[in-house]
Amino acid sequence: MGAGIRQLNVESIRLGLFEAGHVRLTREWNYKRVSSPFSRIYLVEEGEALIRHSGLEHRLKAGDLHLIPCHVTADYRCPSAHSQYFVGFTMRLETGNDLFAIRRCDPTLRATAEHLALFTRLAEIVQPLTGRYGRLANVRFTLAQEVELRGLVLQLAAAFLETIHEPSAIELEREGRFAPILQFIDENLQRDMALETLADLAGLTPAYFSDLFCKTLGVRPVEFINRRRIERAQLLLGSTDLTVQEIANAVGIHSTSYLSRLFHRIAGISPTRYRRLLSSL
Repeated sequence: MGAGIRQLNVESIRLGLFEAGHVRLTREWNYKRVSSPFSRIYLVEEGEALIRHSGLEHRLKAGDLHLIPCHVTADYRCPSAHSQYFVGFTMRLETGNDLFAIRRCDPTLRATAEHLALFTRLAEIVQPLTGRYGRLANVRFTLAQEVELRGLVLQLAAAFLETIHEPSAIELEREGRFAPILQFIDENLQRDMALETLADLAGLTPAYFSDLFCKTLGVRPVEFINRRRIERAQLLLGSTDLTVQEIANAVGIHSTSYLSRLFHRIAGISPTRYRRLLSSL
């Protein structure tokens, strides 16, 4: 692996598995501007799929392995019919960042026989316990299955990490200087967090901390926290059966109406519609 990965505390990665399986699709697989709370890897078995994200259209053919990082807005289209293996997962660092959200990798690889074998085994374990879309929200695996599934997904993810791009200087600063702050935010989303509290953790005055935070991460601390809360809400909408009110409480927004307004401003869709969209993708 490249130096970019060695800079991170890989041992702290928390793997989450949210969907997996094999499916045959038709022209009805046609969705625009979908932002998933988890990363997805697809292996096209037969036919062709068109996926547009990160400013590029990817025309995937049989034998292509494709990664869509979490929270990337994407368009999905099936021109005629195709079949594919898929897995939806997160790889969270102790800062709350997802590995594929902060490290750029080549999005498309040619699948090997080993990749196909990994996906085949993944589907063998998961699909008898799930429906058509492989949702794992209420599925219980044995300990042996849990360990094997983790190994399968990590091996698929590793294929893309072999192509990792070196991080920029500002990305390294964000992961170094602000790592304790980001970890504190991630661990306390359900609570109120004052700017003064975050500034104290950094040993800076609130005004200087806010300016430096914005310079490094691109947004003010309050907006960053709001975005993280909506990302957490998206994950809960896509991976649990919690009500919108329960999700609002879990992310520190105790009013469903305010959660809906904030969710729509950041994600461009209501929480209820977002849940329906994810369930059909």
